Amino acid sequence: MAHQLLDDTMFYVGETPWHKLGIKLEKPPTIEDALVQGNLDWSVIKVPTVYQLFNENITGEYKLYETGHYVTVKKDTNTPLGNVSDKYEVLQNTNAFEPFEVLLDKGYTLETAGAVDEGKKVWILAKKPSSVKIGDDDLLQYALLMNSHDGSTPVFLQPTDIRVVCANTLNWALDKKSDMRFSIRHTTGVNDRLKQVTGILKDADSNWSKAHEIMNRMYEHKLDEKQAETYFEVVIPYLRNRGLSGKNELGQLHRDFATPVFNQLKDNFKHGLGNKGETLWDAYNAVTEYFDHQKNHKDWVKGTQFGAPSRYKRDAFLYAKRIVSEKVSEGITVA
Repeated sequence: MAHQLLDDTMFYVGETPWHKLGIKLEKPPTIEDALVQGNLDWSVIKVPTVYQLFNENITGEYKLYETGHYVTVKKDTNTPLGNVSDKYEVLQNTNAFEPFEVLLDKGYTLETAGAVDEGKKVWILAKKPSSVKIGDDDLLQYALLMNSHDGSTPVFLQPTDIRVVCANTLNWALDKKSDMRFSIRHTTGVNDRLKQVTGILKDADSNWSKAHEIMNRMYEHKLDEKQAETYFEVVIPYLRNRGLSGKNELGQLHRDFATPVFNQLKDNFKHGLGNKGETLWDAYNAVTEYFDHQKNHKDWVKGTQFGAPSRYKRDAFLYAKRIVSEKVSEGITVA
């Protein structure tokens, strides 16, 4: 799989991590060291965009006019990162990563940090010192924070468990009150609002326990093949397109796209790493295995942790949570 993420733009500590990218460090870094080792010790500025006109009738000279729009620029290389509005507020890497000091005080270690798309997005990953068991499965626990400089996404904080047997990343979400997943738009006050993340991280252990309780119920919840297929269709609605009738080009395109994905998920349910095709846990991990390891991503970090793949994995957890919480089991129908 090709990655648009250069080895010299990130690091990792200890054993080669699940993403298999970066330069190895012998000991966990501080936040300051992480910025240096991940080549993230640079700043971003916001500058107005302008256009140039030749004023022949009045002065016979070129004159610059502001457009009312702005562009973010990586200051050390003068690389333009993205077009943004006048309300966009830059969040520097140093400030974005500062809340993770709370995790370091709790015994977490910084395992990776890096940049993608020439600095348009930066991210840092902290590993919890202990693992957890879900049935017979071992899970490693991480907190992932991502900041963008191109105006494409907010600042994200996201819990990410790693299933050891297959290295699937398990993106989960709880209710709004106790959810560790948090986002902040780059508008006025973003630096002040980032302080809310510190409070969320202080309650990280409690929220993780709630999520793992749900996962244990998923592990115990029996599911047959037909119910697993319904689960896949609810979580990934475009799979229903495989049954579209008609001979037109659009109908054929839908079928050609949806059918292989559906078949792969069914195979993952029964034969995926660590799966037996018997439980809701197997069905959930069939989804995460597909989006982490089988879907072709131009950029692995963005493709698996953000955007549509991340949303599908989160929806897979949320619907599984509903199933075990509300006993929506017979046929797994959704209202």
